[in-house]
Amino acid sequence: MKGGLIRLGLLLFFAGNFWCDELLAQRSDWRSRIDEVVQRADSISLISQQTFHLHKFLSDDQPIRETWHYTVSEGRVVIFEVHYFVDTIEYLEVYYLDRDQVVCTEQYVIEYPALQDDRIKWGAVGFFQGPSIRQFVTMGPVPDAFSRLSSYDLWSRFKTRYKELTAQRTLQEKNTKGAIFAP
Repeated sequence: MKGGLIRLGLLLFFAGNFWCDELLAQRSDWRSRIDEVVQRADSISLISQQTFHLHKFLSDDQPIRETWHYTVSEGRVVIFEVHYFVDTIEYLEVYYLDRDQVVCTEQYVIEYPALQDDRIKWGAVGFFQGPSIRQFVTMGPVPDAFSRLSSYDLWSRFKTRYKELTAQRTLQEKNTKGAIFAP
C-alpha cells in the first residue's frame, strides 16, 4: 500500500511538472510565433514590396498623401505599412499578418526637426492573439488619443486599414492587367 502511494505521489509530481512546463512553453510560444512571422515578413518585403498612394483629408480639411507599402506571399498580405506627413511630423503604422489576421502592430510619431537628427516622439508596439491584444508596449509620452485605446480600438483600426488595403489592391491588380477590347 505504501509503495502504491509513493508511486502515485511521484506520478502526480511528474505530471504537475510536465503540465507547468507546457504552460510556460505555451506562454513563450506566442512570442516565438510572432517573432517568426515578423522576421519572415520583413525578409520577403525586402524583395517584393508593392507601393501605392492615397490622397485624403484630415479632420481640419488639411490634405495629406498616405504612402502604402505591402508585401504578398502565397496570395496573402504578410505585412503592410502606412505613413504620411503633417508638417515636419511623420505618422507611421506597420501591421504584420499571419493568415489575414494581425499578430503585431507598430505605430510611431517621428519628428524631423531642421538641422538635427530625426527622433521618435512616440511609439507603440502591440502583440495580438486573435482580436485581443496580448501585450502593448509604448515609448515616449503617450498622446491623449492613444492613452484611452482598448484592444477593440486597436483591432478596429487594423480592420479599417486592412479593408482600405484590400480595396486598393483590387483596383491596382485590375489596372495592371492589360486592357481588354471586345467587339
